[in-house]
Order: sequence, then C-alpha cells, then structure tokens
Amino acid sequence: MTNLAPLASRSSGTDDRGRAYDVLSLVIVGATCVVTAAVYPRLPPRMPVHFDLHGVADGFAPKGAGAWLVPATTLGLFALIKLGARLLPRPWRERTATSAASLLLLIVTVGLTALHFLMLHVALTGAVGMGASLGVVLGALWVGLGLVMPRLRRNPWMGVRTPWTLTSDENWARTHRVAGASMAIGGLVAIAAAALGSAAVPIVAVVASALVPLAYSLLLARHLDHR
Repeated sequence: MTNLAPLASRSSGTDDRGRAYDVLSLVIVGATCVVTAAVYPRLPPRMPVHFDLHGVADGFAPKGAGAWLVPATTLGLFALIKLGARLLPRPWRERTATSAASLLLLIVTVGLTALHFLMLHVALTGAVGMGASLGVVLGALWVGLGLVMPRLRRNPWMGVRTPWTLTSDENWARTHRVAGASMAIGGLVAIAAAALGSAAVPIVAVVASALVPLAYSLLLARHLDHR
C-alpha cells in the first residue's frame, strides 16, 4: 500500500507556510495603516500619487484619497486572490490553491508598502519626487516576483495570463520559467541603474522584462501548433 503520510506532511507544511505568509501580509498592512493614521494630520491637502519616469511627482489627489490609496489597493489585491478565487470553478480553485499565492501576496505587500512610505516621505518633506529610490523599490519587487513566477500553476488570477498560457500547461510552465528569469534580470538591472543615479532606466528595464514572457508565450504557441 502506498504510504501517503509524507505527501500529507508536505501539504500540511505548505498550508502552514501559506497561512503564516497571509498573517504577515495583513500585519504589514495593519502597521502601515497605523503609521499613516499617525502622520495623517501632518500631510498636505494634496498627496502625490503618480510619478514620471524620473521619479518626479506629476499627479496628485486629495489627502483623504492619496493617504489611503496604496493600503486600500493592497487589501483589494489580497481579497481578490485569496477570497475571489473561491468563486472560480473547481479546477481553477485547485490550481490557485496549490500555487505560491500567499508568498506572491507577501512580496507584493512589501513592495507596495515600501512605495507607500516613499509617497509619505515626499508628501511630508515637500520633496520634488522619489528620484532613484523608486527604481530601487520597483527593482527589488520585480526580483521577488521573478523568483515566484516558476512556482505558479496555471490560473486566471496570477502570473503571465495570455490566451496561450491559459489553455496549455506546457506553455504556462515554460513561459513562467522565462518570466522568472527575465523579471529577475530586469529587477537587478533596475536596482543597479538606480544605484548609479538613473531614474528612467529602472522603469524601462522593468517594462522590457515584462514584455519578454508575453512575446515568448506567443512564439511558443506557434511552435507547439506546428510540432
């Protein structure tokens, strides 16, 4: 008889890690809300919420909206992936449940929280913009996401979702290995460029690395069709 104990043990360990990641994500969001509430009276009437390629603020929102935009967005993503996935058909739910969804959410939460604190810093100090700091945050976030990409199973919520990846397990798996490599490289380039004082190159590196798996997915689909 097959011994299922090791498999059950691994599954239990994965679930435990997922729950720990979820709790940590929510703790980070909660702490962010506490800090934001503490500095809220000192924030200017208009908050910077958008920045150009050079990290200079070029879009503003009323304080009430700008101060809570990122925390609300983070909670929205959490609800979409963790709760919204329950509305999917069973095969999609199972794939989503066995993906590294909780780890991905934790990485996104950390990245968005860092971005939020940069926005608060700009608002509180009256700085022109984030400068190269934006590139460092985006680059680090991109590296983290790149490391998780190969661990995602085919699902409609997370990852490189193209008509070809969503209909083929092989296309999905191979595309996400490419996405992991291209995003990690793009993120490292972004961090290096930001450290050298560039604010525009990190954005270009991140966008370019995101386009690589999209193109690869299409080319792979054509190759598989003619195989």
